[in-house]
Amino acid sequence: MIKEISLTIKTFSLNQDGQIRIDFKESVVKSLLFKGTELIQGKTPLFSLKMRNTSGAHRILSATAFQFVSFANGKATYRHPEADVTLHIKKRSRTGLSIRMDVKNKTSDLIEWVQPFGFALPGKLKDEGGAGEIVYPYNEGCLVTDLRKRSESWLRHAEPEYPSQGKYSVFPNMVSSQFIGYLINEIGVYLGMHDRERTVKQIDFTCENGTLLLLLRTFCDVDFAQDYTMPFDLNMVLFKGDCYDCAEIYRKWFYRNLPEGLYKIDDERLPEWYDDSPIVVTYPVRGKHDIDEITPNPALYPYTNALPILSELSEETGARIMALLMHWEGTAPWAPPYVWPPFGGEKRFKEFVDGAHRKGFLVGVYCSGLGWTQRSKLLDYSRTEEFEKDNLKEIMCTDTDGTMRSVTCTYQREGYDLCPSSQRCRDLLTSEFNKIVAGGIDYIQVLDQNHGGNAYFCYSRNHGHTPAPGKWQIAAVNEMLAGIDGRQHVLLGCETAAAEPFLSTLKFSDNRWNLNEYIGRSVPLYSYLYHEFVNNFMGNQIGTMLSDEVYNYTYRAAYSFLAGDMITLVLGYDGLPVSSWGKDKKRLDKGIVYPFLKELTNWRKGAGKDFLHKGKMLKPQHVLCGKNRFVRYDGSEFWVDQVLTAAYRHKGKRVQFLVNYNIAPVSVSFEKKVLLYTDARLQNGERLVSTTLAPLSVALFKR
Repeated sequence: MIKEISLTIKTFSLNQDGQIRIDFKESVVKSLLFKGTELIQGKTPLFSLKMRNTSGAHRILSATAFQFVSFANGKATYRHPEADVTLHIKKRSRTGLSIRMDVKNKTSDLIEWVQPFGFALPGKLKDEGGAGEIVYPYNEGCLVTDLRKRSESWLRHAEPEYPSQGKYSVFPNMVSSQFIGYLINEIGVYLGMHDRERTVKQIDFTCENGTLLLLLRTFCDVDFAQDYTMPFDLNMVLFKGDCYDCAEIYRKWFYRNLPEGLYKIDDERLPEWYDDSPIVVTYPVRGKHDIDEITPNPALYPYTNALPILSELSEETGARIMALLMHWEGTAPWAPPYVWPPFGGEKRFKEFVDGAHRKGFLVGVYCSGLGWTQRSKLLDYSRTEEFEKDNLKEIMCTDTDGTMRSVTCTYQREGYDLCPSSQRCRDLLTSEFNKIVAGGIDYIQVLDQNHGGNAYFCYSRNHGHTPAPGKWQIAAVNEMLAGIDGRQHVLLGCETAAAEPFLSTLKFSDNRWNLNEYIGRSVPLYSYLYHEFVNNFMGNQIGTMLSDEVYNYTYRAAYSFLAGDMITLVLGYDGLPVSSWGKDKKRLDKGIVYPFLKELTNWRKGAGKDFLHKGKMLKPQHVLCGKNRFVRYDGSEFWVDQVLTAAYRHKGKRVQFLVNYNIAPVSVSFEKKVLLYTDARLQNGERLVSTTLAPLSVALFKR
C-alpha cells in the first residue's frame, strides 16, 4: 500500500508494524518506523553514482544534485545534465521494499558504481552511548557495537581504489555475502543485493555528520558512454530478532539461488580426508617471522625432521594431521608466482611428503596469490630482467593511466598484482600451480593475499575486460582455477574463507575470524550461511591481538570448532606450539592444549561429526554463563562468554554444542530443561536446567 502525503512525499506501508516515508523532491528518506521505533536520524542522499572520465578523474553525483521529475507506477524519475536516473521501488512481500536503479549516461564517461538507496541511522552504537549494532558479513562475520574501534584500527573504513588492499570492504573479498544489517533493541533493518551473477560490490558502513550510513554499491560492468540498467534488486526488509535472523533473510535467497556448480559436502567429489577432519599444523620451514633472517629451522628442516613432532601430536590428540608449510618456497618467502621447486630441492621435499603419507598425514603449502614479485626484500631474489625482457607489464593490474603499483606484502617484496583476465596470465599461473600439484601434496592455499578468492582491481583498457572493477574479475579467477590439474584430489583455498562466487572451487580456506576483534565481536555468519557446502580451518591466527590469558588459544579453538572449522595449531621455529604465527615467544602448554584438542577431535569424529562437518547451522538457544576478560591492543576490555555454543541440524536431528575452554569448571544454565550429554559417544544423558561443565570439555544437548 502506498499513501500519498503530497505530490513528492510517499509513505510505503511495509507491514502492520512498519512504514517508510520518502521525500522524492528533497531526495531523502524522511522516516523509517518499525514497531514504534524511528530508525532515521539525519539526512543523506537517496541515491548516488560514481562517474569517471577517460583521464581517470572521477566525481560522485548524489541525488540532491538531480532534478526530481515525477513518481508514478513505482518509478521515481530524476534529471541531471550528465545523467538521468530512474528508481524502481516496489513492495517486497509484506515486510520490505525492492529497489533498482537505471542510469542513462549523457556523457562519454564511465559509470563505475551506483548506490541505489541510502538513509541515515543514529550515529552512535550500543557501546558508545547509543543502542544500535551492525551485522557485518566481513571476515566470516562481525557484530559491530562501537564505531570508534574500527575508525581507530588498521581496518578502518576506506573507499576501495587502485591499488587494491586486502582489507577493503568489498564483495567478493573480505566480504563474503551480499548484505548488511542494523539492529536496535531486537528491531532490525536488512539491506541485501540479491544478485545471482554476484558481481563486485562495496558493502560497508561509515559515519558522516554524526549519522551512520550503510553503503551498498554495485560496480556496473559497463564501458565508457554506456548506460546502466541494474539487473537485480536491492532488498530492504524489516525484521525482529538478532544477527541470525538478519542472516536468515539472505540464507533463504541464497539456497534458492546457489552459485553455479556448488555442491554439498556429502558429495563424493571431495577427497576422503575432508571427511576425517584433520588438525592443521602450520609452521615455517625457515625463519621465525615474515620479515626476519630467513635461515633453515633445524627442528623443522630437513622437512622430515618435523615428522616425529607431528607424530607426537597425532598420538596425543587422536587426530589426523595436515602439515601446512610456510617459508617453503625455493625462491623466496611469499614470492609469487614462482615458488617451485621447494627450498632444498624436490628430493628432500618428496621424502617428507612420502613419509607423511605413510603415516596417514597430509601435506599442504601456503602460496601468495595473484602477485608478481620483482624483488624480494628478504633474500637475493629478483625477476626484474625477465619482467622487462618478456614485457610482462602487459598482464599486470594498472591504474586508469596505465601506471602499476602494489601494496601487497611490501615489507617482504616489491612487485605488482597480476590481472588474470588474459590467457597469457592464466597460463603462467596455472603452469606454476600445476608444478606444486605434481609434487604429490594434498592442499594448496593458492590465493593467500587474495582475500575471499577474488582478483584485484584493474582499470586497464588493454586486457579485454571492462576498464573498471566488475564481474570479469570473478570469471577470470574461476577460469584460472579450472585450469589447475587434479582438483579432485588436491583441494584449493584462499585467505579469508571463500566468498560466494568461489565456493565451488575453494573448498578449504584460512578462516582468520580473529581479525574482527579489532572492530567488533566475531559471529559465525559465514558458517550459518554456507556450512553445508564448505568446511574451512582455523588459520594461522596472525594478527591475534587479545591479551595472553591462559584461555587465549583454547577460546579461539573453541570458537572455530563450533563454527564447524577444522582446528589449527601453529608451531614456532623450534617445533613447539605457539599461540599464533608471529608470536614465537608465547609458548602454549602442551598439558593444556593437547588434551583439549583430543576432546575436540573426539567430538568432531564422534557424535558431533555429522553436525559439525555436514550440518546446517541454526540460531542457538540462549545459554547463561559467566564472562572472561581479555584486553585489546589499545587497552580496552573485551568480554567473552565462559562457555561458547552453537546449534546444528542434520537429517532432521537438532543439537546444540557447549564448549568450556577454561582450565576450571564453569556453571551454565538453560531457559528450559534439556537432555545433556558430556560423552562423545552420547552415553548417560541427563535432563536438567543447570549444570557444571568440566574444564576443557565439550557437551551436547537436545530439547
